[in-house]
Amino acid sequence: MQHILRKKDFADIHVTKGAEPVFSYRFGTAVYEEIMAGNRLLAAGWNGAGYTLNVLEDMPTRLKQTDANNEDFRDSPAFHLEVNGMTLDFDWRYVGFEKSGSEGRIKGTVTLESTLVPLTVLVHTILDGTGVMERQLELINTGDTPLSVGGISILSGGVENGTTDWDPFFDPHAADKLYSLGTMESAEWGCEGLFRWIDLPSAGLTVTGKWESDRYRHPAFFLKNNLYGSLFFGQLASTGGYAFKFHKDTEPNKKGCNSRLSWDLALDGPKPMLIITSGERFITPSMHVGMLMGGLDDAVNEMNRHLRRSVFTLPDARGKKCWVEAGMGPERLMDVTACKHFIDTAAAVGAEVFIIDAGWYAPKGLATTEWSKRQGDWQVSPQLYPNGIGEVRDYAHERGLLFGMWMEPEALGPLSQIAQAHPDWLSTAFSSHKKAKQLDLTHPDAAAWAEAEITRVIEENKLDLFRLDHNNRVNYWFSRAEQDGTPYCGILRHYEVLYAMYERLRRRFPDVIFENCASGGSRTDVGMMRNFTHTWVSDWNAAPRSIAVTNGMTMCLPPEYVDRLVSGMCCHTRGSLDLQVRHTLFGRPSTNDYNTVGSEMNPAQIEFVRHSFDLYKSFVRPMAGKDLMFHHTPEVNGTHPEGVCVLERAAEDASRSMIGVFSLCMSGARTEMVFPRGIDAGATYRITFDNSGSTATVDGYTLQQQGIRIALDGALQSELILLEKI
Repeated sequence: MQHILRKKDFADIHVTKGAEPVFSYRFGTAVYEEIMAGNRLLAAGWNGAGYTLNVLEDMPTRLKQTDANNEDFRDSPAFHLEVNGMTLDFDWRYVGFEKSGSEGRIKGTVTLESTLVPLTVLVHTILDGTGVMERQLELINTGDTPLSVGGISILSGGVENGTTDWDPFFDPHAADKLYSLGTMESAEWGCEGLFRWIDLPSAGLTVTGKWESDRYRHPAFFLKNNLYGSLFFGQLASTGGYAFKFHKDTEPNKKGCNSRLSWDLALDGPKPMLIITSGERFITPSMHVGMLMGGLDDAVNEMNRHLRRSVFTLPDARGKKCWVEAGMGPERLMDVTACKHFIDTAAAVGAEVFIIDAGWYAPKGLATTEWSKRQGDWQVSPQLYPNGIGEVRDYAHERGLLFGMWMEPEALGPLSQIAQAHPDWLSTAFSSHKKAKQLDLTHPDAAAWAEAEITRVIEENKLDLFRLDHNNRVNYWFSRAEQDGTPYCGILRHYEVLYAMYERLRRRFPDVIFENCASGGSRTDVGMMRNFTHTWVSDWNAAPRSIAVTNGMTMCLPPEYVDRLVSGMCCHTRGSLDLQVRHTLFGRPSTNDYNTVGSEMNPAQIEFVRHSFDLYKSFVRPMAGKDLMFHHTPEVNGTHPEGVCVLERAAEDASRSMIGVFSLCMSGARTEMVFPRGIDAGATYRITFDNSGSTATVDGYTLQQQGIRIALDGALQSELILLEKI
């Protein structure tokens, strides 16, 4: 359980004035400092125990960079910019510092002017009292001509340094064990959330997504010092390309071996990334970074606390989190008879929302094969729904379910009338120069049409839920755009428009549930998620990889935002029913169908699913949004994960905890000892074993010290344990 210090909010920015001003950002128990040295804004180091780096005024522990004979880092700029083909890192003029906001949420702004190009940069650092800070750059063109921005690193520079006191990692050949980098091992479809630790080599290691690699790796990292226990963690709030570079220098020197760790947290994509016109301001996506002395789950829960407080701030739709949804996709018949069968099944298992997915606009019999080709003509198919969609919507409402529909407004299929009428609205791939089916939101008319169509679909069909999808391949995300006669990559501008559009729509329709989906988990970043109530994190749901997805993605997002599916989309093909259903309870459960149209329901199957969803509603949902996640077995990875996965979801006040134990591939009969983390040692708990329904009463201290013995009979089986304080 989290240490008591990290439950205390604290935010402060202390500025030491002088010829070389120092900016000390203090948040939670973390301290990060920067110094204006000459013409450079430099990263000056971190502390995870709350000490300013000059707590001993005459013996500061800042990273040394200004004395050529006494350097920790050659140069450690706090951010990087390349403009008009020039690196601007070494040629800034300090203008001033301003602090704004109130206690609990403050913003510090360092203003710099380039001496090379007419550009002013506002370096914004936002603190909310948690152990995570938010950093963004505001770029202002103060000249008369456009500026071409080639590269943007939102946060960079030195992180930690050490000399002979790093022993026993003194030998550079042993130093590869000094740091471990935790990230998702794949950027491929269906492999979201496969978490692993990697030893950081004595060189540079770069984690990429959305440009140099595919689009399914969530832009997050964990970086731990295995010797001293410091843990850094971060997320980029951007749906575009990124490159997180971590560099560890442990080269031998005449005194033995030093160790220097630096990073460069950058946006990535073809250049130029941006054209800024005369007088224009552009605010970059935010980087959210934290530090603490602790473990992985401490970092996960601190990031969740920050995201819930400062990023996911829009009210819950209809005043409730975590609706249990049931979605019917184009792999099913989509006519009225099929919809009513699906609604009956959804109601039987306790779902609360019915969603018609892709294909509701296609001719009968063609939804499965042409749902993608006909995107853009967002009119309900009269062949599928001769009495209009209202017949299905009303039936869902009669059965006690809300009603939602799917849409992919950024796609224009080749068979759509809108694509024929407006080929100029289609984006051009940066790499191939080919036209894509992606709508180019840098085109004002195209953007206006998309927002109007979403509004019409919601209003005309009286939606309670709007499901967004995005299936274009990553090479088309990076489109060619032009501004003031200069070509550039349009992805940053595309998402600037998209984020603003969904913020307006979410405020316009406060009672509508806004669900995000993108070919599975290709747009799960917190920049995209800011304006949505939850997100699909993968389209691959077959066990045991589905368990790995749940495990890893609940390290990146609060569990109430992580959609997990039981039934349909392959998850029905492998594993026991209990394993298929139970792992969804550690995110946000969604359901599909359980028997074909015209057949009878299996009472035992339906009863167990409903029982599990009832547990979710009664046990999990009351604590959702303030709960803690614990990953007892964090490294669950590979396309066929082996061993066991143990997840725990607990109330912040330790009044209740839910533990799932899941056997994976190549797992025979096995016994696991589970030690609950989200409980109070001084309290007494009633334990319920869901497989048998048996209960026991045990004190928290005994549970923490002796654990709970769980026996599983074989692969792809599970047990669910509920602990309630009495």
